[in-house]
Amino acid sequence: MNQFLKSLFISTYPVVCLLGTVKAVLLYEAHTMAAVGLFIMSTQFLIFLGRLFLTKTPRTKAHLPSHSIFIGIGTCIALLSLHTESILFALPLLAGWLLYLFWYSPFRNRLNPKLDVGQVLPNFVLEDYSGQEVSTATLRGKSKILLFYRGNWCPLCTAQIDELVAEYKVLKSKGIETLLISPQSQRHSKKLADKHQVNFRFLVDKDNVLAKQWQLFSEKGLPMGLQVLGYKSDTVMPTVILTDADDKIIYSDLTSNYRVRPEPSDFLPYFD
Repeated sequence: MNQFLKSLFISTYPVVCLLGTVKAVLLYEAHTMAAVGLFIMSTQFLIFLGRLFLTKTPRTKAHLPSHSIFIGIGTCIALLSLHTESILFALPLLAGWLLYLFWYSPFRNRLNPKLDVGQVLPNFVLEDYSGQEVSTATLRGKSKILLFYRGNWCPLCTAQIDELVAEYKVLKSKGIETLLISPQSQRHSKKLADKHQVNFRFLVDKDNVLAKQWQLFSEKGLPMGLQVLGYKSDTVMPTVILTDADDKIIYSDLTSNYRVRPEPSDFLPYFD
């Protein structure tokens, strides 16, 4: 139920923000102070989403301090206006922002001893977008990056992949296999592969079988409504794992917040 509510929340809150923005515009002439406070509050999440989709942002700070400051300022202005209707709009906007930061964004209980540094990478068998089988055995003897991403629909994920693509020549020169693993369909994975045209392995974890085995599964992690684009409701938690040529894990990032992700400069030195 908790995951279902999260899926519903992340699709509903932007609509609430949009309604608040419209309300602020309508109130401006008669109640300027109240309208300004409401406008500042209601536009922050919309600006944040716009930045994710338009600027290819691969990560953010956990508490989004700049937006949070403006939310606080807008809340104070709306409350000080003493305009009842604005306050009734402002309170759910503030509650929604706090829920996004402290309830929706974090992951709980991501500790997984099987994926700790020093452990041998568990065996796996997956298929690429063309149906070709790829397994631990076929990649033995090669250092590897395993990046689990939620799907093409996630702007943070695609921006993170863009960063790895930018390092393609470095990865190739070191003989590193890059595995991009997602539960999305082969059709969506092929679209991503065709976009980048690099020798990465775009693998499909059908029905999240591997994600469940490795405790990376995110039940109903897809925002409500995106199913119409051909994505399934269940997805995976963003994860980066590095192994050496003997399949020993040399780096593991199981982020506790879906927006807080490592940069290539954080983990590529582990291959040196």
